[in-house]
Amino acid sequence: MKEEFYISLVGEAFDGYTKASFEEKAVYIKHVSIRDQRYLHNYYEKYREIALCKGLPSEEYQLQYVRDEGIWNDSDELAIENLKFEIKNLKQTARAVFLQSQKEDFLNQVEEKSKELISLQEKRKEIVGQTAETYAEIRSGDEILRFLLFKSSDLKENYYTPEQFDNLESWEVLRINSLQQEVQKKLNDDTIQEAVLKPFFSMYLSLCEDAANFYRKPIPELTIYQLRVVIYGRMFHNIFQYTDDIPDYIKQDPKKLLDFSEAQRNKDSNSGGLRDDSDASAVFGATKQDMDTIKKQSGGKTVSLAEEAKKHGGKLNMEQMMRLAGHDV
Repeated sequence: MKEEFYISLVGEAFDGYTKASFEEKAVYIKHVSIRDQRYLHNYYEKYREIALCKGLPSEEYQLQYVRDEGIWNDSDELAIENLKFEIKNLKQTARAVFLQSQKEDFLNQVEEKSKELISLQEKRKEIVGQTAETYAEIRSGDEILRFLLFKSSDLKENYYTPEQFDNLESWEVLRINSLQQEVQKKLNDDTIQEAVLKPFFSMYLSLCEDAANFYRKPIPELTIYQLRVVIYGRMFHNIFQYTDDIPDYIKQDPKKLLDFSEAQRNKDSNSGGLRDDSDASAVFGATKQDMDTIKKQSGGKTVSLAEEAKKHGGKLNMEQMMRLAGHDV
């Protein structure tokens, strides 16, 4: 994407709203703040209580009912919890491993386990059916759509009153929902990370340490996107400050930069007793890409065991392999 896109994205985050076109008119979609989230949570609780008073069962009650009937059992629930635990551990392991090929393998496992988890959660939702919580989610979801839509950039007058919104056709509500989804898609974590690494934002990185002074606003008034801008800005600023020898080609790539920083932190703990003056790296299970990465990070040279074996008649003894790995023997 062109840099203008990222400048516009950060500008929207600074403004606290996104301007869009709706019904051939300009509308302003407010970005949610902590205070807004509290208001919307209270709205959720209000409709949850209304649903309970009208006889709609709670999720806890309905879940126990389907268990008692044998439609859903403890082993199904345990499978969901186990998958959550596995996914969490796999993500932690992926962050800790040194080799990129191993990292990708763990992330592929995360993707597969996540698909299993979503499938089980959808199955449980279908079995449990309508509850006070699902009713409250729907009603509060509608309120979010109305609450965040404004007539002007001062964000003082909503585009619809509650009564007007209640009288909208379903297709009109869907159009408003698509506007909200476009904002969320544009201002996601990946694009914000990419934006703060662009050259135009480099002068702001050191200022991200103090969010309140950066925006000249109290923290509770900051939107989630404003907070993400300074959080990621501070994170990458710290990486640039405390990580040595970052290759230029990854300085604007969030994923590669984070992987490089993580690998640098793990390098010493994964050295396996290498001599400090060693200039060769031999890592079992490493791909050529892994070895190139190791070489760039260590400033040394990498060794192909196959090529070295050819020099010694097709095989290496233990002493030769230890020396190649940089160990004293």
